[in-house]
Amino acid sequence: MENSDLLREITENLPMFFCAVQVDNGRILMLNQAAANLFGNIETIGEAGEGNTLLISAGDKVNGHFEYNSNIGGRWYWISHYSVTWTEYVKAEIFIGVDYGKLKNFSGPSGEMAFTETLKGPINALDRLENQVKQFKDGAADAFSVCYLDVNGVKSVNDALGEAEGDAYIHTVIKVVKSSIRKSDIFIHIGGDDFLLIFPKCSYAIVENIMAAAVKKLDIINIDNNLDCDYSVSYGIMDVNVNELADVDLIMQTIRLRMLDMKERSGVVC
Repeated sequence: MENSDLLREITENLPMFFCAVQVDNGRILMLNQAAANLFGNIETIGEAGEGNTLLISAGDKVNGHFEYNSNIGGRWYWISHYSVTWTEYVKAEIFIGVDYGKLKNFSGPSGEMAFTETLKGPINALDRLENQVKQFKDGAADAFSVCYLDVNGVKSVNDALGEAEGDAYIHTVIKVVKSSIRKSDIFIHIGGDDFLLIFPKCSYAIVENIMAAAVKKLDIINIDNNLDCDYSVSYGIMDVNVNELADVDLIMQTIRLRMLDMKERSGVVC
């Protein structure tokens, strides 16, 4: 990354946002215009937005880099980020984000190939949900419910005990939640500590009972929990039926906002 001027010129012409961040202090090293339009004139990574928009070591690690989905300004992006050595041997992370909608609708065989390549790694939650909605609209599937699940306190565990303990913390919660749902339910990793659950032939009330049962199981584990942060989750649920029919973007926006509302009301502190 010695010739940063050349890199800046190249990234300005890419149909995606590009952001370079110094690892030790989170200082922004470079933003292309697409990134500046999304995040504004930010100076540190912490100013990029709440949630897992730009997080070092977030998502699923694939071939040495991380990949995950994130909602930015009401649109969903597929984000990859890599560890690099910047000028003057500075350790950095570069983030590359592609608008999911634009990528999916890109015409031509090359666009389809790019779309397929980009989806390697974690299962794309939006694609799976879109298929479920389409089947319902076509009459091939019954009404269903969707749940946006966030594992609380992961950053606190990572900061206090390291990423290995943070991963173990997430896996424990996943195991409990999966033990509470049916085999026919769909459990998808969105990225970082966020997950999407699709419940075929289930109403809002039934899914609420399922998630409440999972929370009770976590509470039991917390009795003998030696971590500084109790196992807990926040979630948002929505029915998808003839009265609550919506497109994928609106569904994801709704359940994510409901999850954030639950997180705020619970006042989770580790």
